[in-house]
Amino acid sequence: MGAVDPSYPLYPVASILAAVMLLLVLLTSFIRQSWNLGVAFLCFWLFFENTTRAVTTVLWSDNTHVMLHVYCDIVSHLDLLCYVVKPMSTLIITRRLYLITSLRSIELPNPAARRRDLLIEWTLGLGVPVIVAGPLYYVVQDSRFKVFQGFGCMISPAFSACTLMLLQSWSTIPPLVSIAFYYPRVVRILYRQSKDVNNFLRSNDSVSRTNYIRILLLASIDVVLTLPVGVAYIALNILVALEPSNSMPFYPGWYHIHSVWSPKTMTYAELGARGTSSVVLQYFQHWTSPVLAFAIFGLFGVTAEARSSYRRVFCTVAGWFGSKPARHARTSSPLGSIEFGYRPEEFSPGLEIGSRPSLISCGHSIMDRGRRNHGYADEKDTGFSCSADTDNDCGDVKGPRVLDSSYTVGLA
Repeated sequence: MGAVDPSYPLYPVASILAAVMLLLVLLTSFIRQSWNLGVAFLCFWLFFENTTRAVTTVLWSDNTHVMLHVYCDIVSHLDLLCYVVKPMSTLIITRRLYLITSLRSIELPNPAARRRDLLIEWTLGLGVPVIVAGPLYYVVQDSRFKVFQGFGCMISPAFSACTLMLLQSWSTIPPLVSIAFYYPRVVRILYRQSKDVNNFLRSNDSVSRTNYIRILLLASIDVVLTLPVGVAYIALNILVALEPSNSMPFYPGWYHIHSVWSPKTMTYAELGARGTSSVVLQYFQHWTSPVLAFAIFGLFGVTAEARSSYRRVFCTVAGWFGSKPARHARTSSPLGSIEFGYRPEEFSPGLEIGSRPSLISCGHSIMDRGRRNHGYADEKDTGFSCSADTDNDCGDVKGPRVLDSSYTVGLA
């Protein structure tokens, strides 16, 4: 039997490519030690989500066999965790951008504020998703997992209003908070005080205006992909509940939900029987993760810093196999090489300012000599020089002398 998905194997191939791209972004960020916690959470969990979904869509591309129970337990909970992490990462990113623009500082003013801020970000990015994917999901979990033909094993929540509040609401509340609270403030500050913000971003080495815009674009893309799925899913469930033949209870009861714990299955035909909107929503929900991964790589994986990290990793790996990548040859400077004169044998620096060596005189004399050797000095050149009858600490410069080949400095 062939795969039920008409586009197969497009999705698993795209998911594998997305996972590789996210891994590159994570590795280059680790090498450069350049971390944004919201982006790091998003890349980390998206990497595992794309990897596991690529595997499940291949294993269950044409069947609904209940197998690999432990693997399906892990994947189903991981899928729900990533479902919550994506909007939470958006909230962390927009909150961080707001703090940067409003406080004009990358770091918070005192250690207590930094610890509190770190606690908030870790709670939003890890604590809340783990709680939702663990105890909150178990409250409405009516079977161990559910196997969808063509998609693999997924979560199996009960059809109830409690499910919408405990699980589905997380895809809408954090993006709405970002849009309603942080986005307007960031845009307003950038618009009204654009000159001051630009000066601050240009003067700070840890966050440039380009990186700031990239992170803002990533948060915007995540909102555009995550919020419509959450709104559509909630609206679809409400429409189904409003049908005369259906009824949505608030909570069916603990015993009713957990009485039958065996895994459930659903064929592709049964999914299509629910209506075109259900099929479209299922595909859209699956494709948001690869598309978001491609967007992350496009924003952070092809920068000059990332390409430099790729080059260093390639050179390191090539060195393990005894290969030395060719380096670009440096072009010779028209000034050639600079020859340093030797210092006198006896030199004892004093404590007074006048007895300290004059670096300006020595450096200028050396540069003048290099210019004269190449025809750049004219008759009116009256620069500083270390002459024999001048009392200074430049040393005897009666003639140029190369101490060693390592002391000849070429200007590239």
